[in-house]
Amino acid sequence: MGWSIEDFKKTSMEVGQWCWGTMQGAFNEKQTISQIITDAVIGMIPILGDVTAVRDLLAVSIGMSTDPRKRQQVMEWVLLVVLVFALIPVVGGVIKGVGRLSLRVVGDVAKDEKLLGEVVEFLNRMGHGDAPKWLRSLDVTKYQAEILAKFKSFCATVHRTIEKTLDASVGKMLPTQWHMQLQTVSDGFEALPDVADKMVPKALAELDNKIKVLQNAAYEGESRSIATGGKPKVERESEAVLDEGVRPRKFPQGPYPARSARVDGPLEAQLQAEFGPKIKKGWPDLFYNKGKMPVFGEEEVYRSIASFHGEITALEARQLAGKKLYRAFGKKSEVTAAGKSDAGGFFGGSYWGVGDAPKNAEEWRTRSAVLDDWNANGFLVVAHLPDNLADLWPEAKAWIGKISEQYSEKEPFQYLEGGGEQLLANFGKAITDRITTVGETVKGAGHSGVHTEIINGVRFDFFKTNWEDVERVYGYGKSAEDTSAAATRKLAKDEVRDK
Repeated sequence: MGWSIEDFKKTSMEVGQWCWGTMQGAFNEKQTISQIITDAVIGMIPILGDVTAVRDLLAVSIGMSTDPRKRQQVMEWVLLVVLVFALIPVVGGVIKGVGRLSLRVVGDVAKDEKLLGEVVEFLNRMGHGDAPKWLRSLDVTKYQAEILAKFKSFCATVHRTIEKTLDASVGKMLPTQWHMQLQTVSDGFEALPDVADKMVPKALAELDNKIKVLQNAAYEGESRSIATGGKPKVERESEAVLDEGVRPRKFPQGPYPARSARVDGPLEAQLQAEFGPKIKKGWPDLFYNKGKMPVFGEEEVYRSIASFHGEITALEARQLAGKKLYRAFGKKSEVTAAGKSDAGGFFGGSYWGVGDAPKNAEEWRTRSAVLDDWNANGFLVVAHLPDNLADLWPEAKAWIGKISEQYSEKEPFQYLEGGGEQLLANFGKAITDRITTVGETVKGAGHSGVHTEIINGVRFDFFKTNWEDVERVYGYGKSAEDTSAAATRKLAKDEVRDK
């Protein structure tokens, strides 16, 4: 179905409202210009009749063009990226539909499973065969280059259309105030492509995280498929192809999902550009630790990057000054797989919590997302970085950001939410080794008092936590159980039936 005259008029009127807002006055020139802009964008949409794609894309992009604050908000870009998928022929319209639905992911298992049903229904209407299989194979980050190219072309089209219109007689007839406002919109569209280079990768990573929730949920419930020329099939267990005893897991997304950091993935170039220059100047190497994480399945990821949620910022000594840091260390666990942990950590990049030391084991485990198999605790060291740190430790460098959620790799399954603030810091080998040495002395002494040490001008307090509830206590409730699905089995022939 194509555009109707009513669709065109309504959208053109809305474009005028977005461009000029509440400015008083009714000018025929205003409506003519709105129609010209609308017509230019219609020509870019490959699906004839996608009225909402044109309207929504113009609404969000015009809003960004006139408000620089919106240009720095990741969720504004997530919505924009979803809409830009409509500019990609064939597959783009389907991904846009799935993307819009995925924006409603909230991390609540029941609600997200209900949302999965809507996604499956949408994919079935679009005729995409085995809907859960198609969904699980979707990787929106691989479209980054195409999204950027389409968006920049879109911005150039709108900017060029407005400039030509302003230079034409219809534009010259506008009152000065109206002319200036439309010029602001045009200038905004000229600026957006440069901002997109930074924000689109972040938006795709955030969208990817939301889609992962639905992908993991697709391991449970119904699996629907559409055969060419036949009726839809419904299989009562989605993983009918799995052998007896296989235990697929799903990972309900909490408020602090890990950054997308696949090795050699679509974001590789963006990650290297974002962090590489600082790493060459002495910041901890975020690409050193490569391996698998449960939430990313079989894909190899940069684990240090994925330990963060959202922004990762580089700090030098003067920016670290005045902060209070803490780090847990202890002996080998007799209960879990956690080995002995050092007070100083690895000199090239050790993790420190930022702020006041946790008051109890629950706060430490949950906010810092330290799995039982990683650290048995027992002791804390607290660093008080002075205001003159740049004079004392001029080479100190660190990455700072929010701590991402963590899932254990094996049973008993553990889930820790994260959300605290962390440093991945390089204080230099001599300082790190000295912190570790003092920590070993404190562990050996076994007393419960505070041991204070001045290391290269900085005060460190070492003490025993005396927490009795450190292991096999936190992160094993319903949230952890939700990451494990019941064992699946092959279905009998009579269990697969026509819808």
